[in-house]
Amino acid sequence: MPHYYIWTIGCQMNKAESERLASHLEHLGYLPAEPAESADLVLLNSCVVRQRAENRVINKLYALRAFKKAHPGAVIALTGCLVDADVTTLRKKFPYVDYFFKAGDSPQWLAPAQVLPQRPSPATFVPIMQGCNNFCSYCIVPYRRGRERSRPLQEVVCEVKELVRRGVKEVTLLGQNVDSYGHDLPEKPELADLLYELNAIEGLARLRFLTNHPKDMSSRLIDAIASLDKVCEQITLPVQSGDNEILKAMRRGYTAERYRALVQEIRHRVPELAITTDV
Repeated sequence: MPHYYIWTIGCQMNKAESERLASHLEHLGYLPAEPAESADLVLLNSCVVRQRAENRVINKLYALRAFKKAHPGAVIALTGCLVDADVTTLRKKFPYVDYFFKAGDSPQWLAPAQVLPQRPSPATFVPIMQGCNNFCSYCIVPYRRGRERSRPLQEVVCEVKELVRRGVKEVTLLGQNVDSYGHDLPEKPELADLLYELNAIEGLARLRFLTNHPKDMSSRLIDAIASLDKVCEQITLPVQSGDNEILKAMRRGYTAERYRALVQEIRHRVPELAITTDV
C-alpha cells in the first residue's frame, strides 16, 4: 500500500487542514510514513505569516530535492499560504514539486473530498470559515486565503455531532477572523448563534474559538460566553499595539481606547475570563 508523510508549520488552521488531508489520504488507502524518505507522497503545508516560518518552508523544499532525485516516482505536493493563485514562480524555483494547491483547497489530483478524522483527538479543531476581509497592512493572509467564506451553520453543527460521536470532547472553532462568521451567509447567522447550537450537543464538554478581532467582537458574543456553560472562559484578543498611530498604519480598524473599552465590557460580563493576546 502507498504511504504518505505530511509536514505542517503555522497556525491552528494549518494543523486542522493537515489532519483532514491525512484522513483523506487514509480514506484513499494510504498509510502514514515516518520518516519522509519512506513515503510515496510527501505533502508540505506551509506558512508565510512570519519570515522565520517561510524560511523553514523554503529550506524544507530544498531538502526534498535530493529525495526526489533518489525517488523519482515519489510525489511531492505543496499547500498552505506559500501557494498563490499564480504558481509560475514556484514551479520555476521548485521544478521537482509535482503539485501545488492553495490553502484550504482539496487536492483535485486525489479526487476532491472532505474527510473527517477517523480517530480525532479528544480536543480537536473545526474550521468554520476561510479567508479575511480586513487587509491589515502587514498581513498576507487575505491574499493567500481570499475573502471571508463561512460554512453553513447546520453543516458545522452536523460535523461537530459526528466528531463527538467519534470521541471528541472539546472543539475549537477556527477562522482567520472568527468574529465575522456568518456575515456572508444568506441567513446572516453570528458566531453567537453557532455557539448556542453547539452548546446543546450532548456529549460535548467544552467549546473555544479563535482568532478574534477587536473591531468585530460583539456584545452578543460576550453574552454567549457569559451564559453558555460549555464555552470556556478564555479568549485570544490580539492588541497588536497600544499606539493609535501604529494601529492606523497597521489598518487594524480600532483604537487603543476601543480595545480597553472592550476588555472592560468583557470583564464586567465575565469577571474570571482569561485573556491572551498578540503584540
